[in-house]
Amino acid sequence: MNEDHMPNCLGCSDEPSRQAVVFPTGPADDARADSPTGLYADRARWCQPCWVYQGPFDRFHLLYSRRLHRYIGGTLRHLPFEQRERAVDEVAAETMAVLWEKREKLKKPERAMYQVAKRTAWRRYPLERKETPADLAEIEEATEDPIDALVDRILLEEELAKLPEKERRYLYEHKALGETAQSVADDYGVAKGTVTQSTRRGLEKMRPAFEYIRFLTILAEVLRVISHWLFE
Repeated sequence: MNEDHMPNCLGCSDEPSRQAVVFPTGPADDARADSPTGLYADRARWCQPCWVYQGPFDRFHLLYSRRLHRYIGGTLRHLPFEQRERAVDEVAAETMAVLWEKREKLKKPERAMYQVAKRTAWRRYPLERKETPADLAEIEEATEDPIDALVDRILLEEELAKLPEKERRYLYEHKALGETAQSVADDYGVAKGTVTQSTRRGLEKMRPAFEYIRFLTILAEVLRVISHWLFE
C-alpha cells in the first residue's frame, strides 16, 4: 500500500463517509452547523497527496460546500425552479468567499456559514411582499444588514457563550440596562465589587471580538443577543 495514502483521508473518502465525519449528528437537512471545526486544516485528517495538491480553501470547500448548497436551496425555495440553481450557486460562492476572508476573525467559520448564507440569500433574493407584516419586517431588516455586521454579531454571540451565566447577567443588567452596580449587587445578594469585577472581566474577554466603543454603539444588538442567552 502506498504510504502516501491513508485509509480515512477526508479527501479520498466518498461523500457519505466524509459527511458522516464533518456532520456527525442530525439529519441531512438540519439547519444547524454543529460540525467539527478546523478539519480542513488538520494535517492528520488528510493523506499526503490531498494535503499537498489541495490548498486550504479547496479542502474547506470540499468539506462544506455540498451541505451549504442544500441549505441555500431550501432558503431560496420561493424562487422559480429555473432561477433557483443559478441563485444557489451565486449565494454559495459569495458565502464561501466571506467565510474564507473572515476565517481569522471568526473562530468557527464552519458554524457561522448558515447565518452568513441566509443573510446573503435574503439580501440578493428577497422574498415577495406577500408575506405577513411580521415576516416582512424581519426580511427587510435582514436585507439591510451588511455581512460585516453579521460577522460582528456572530463574534459577539461566540464571546458571550464563553462567559459564565452570572457574568452575562451582571453585564446585561449593569451595562446594557444601565442599572448601577450597587443595584445589581443588591438584587443578587452579592457585593458591589463582585458585579463590577465580573462586568470588567466579561468586557475584557469580549474585547478581541469587539472594541469597547464598538460594543457601546450597538447597544440594541447587545441587548437582543444577551437576552437570547439568558431567556431563550
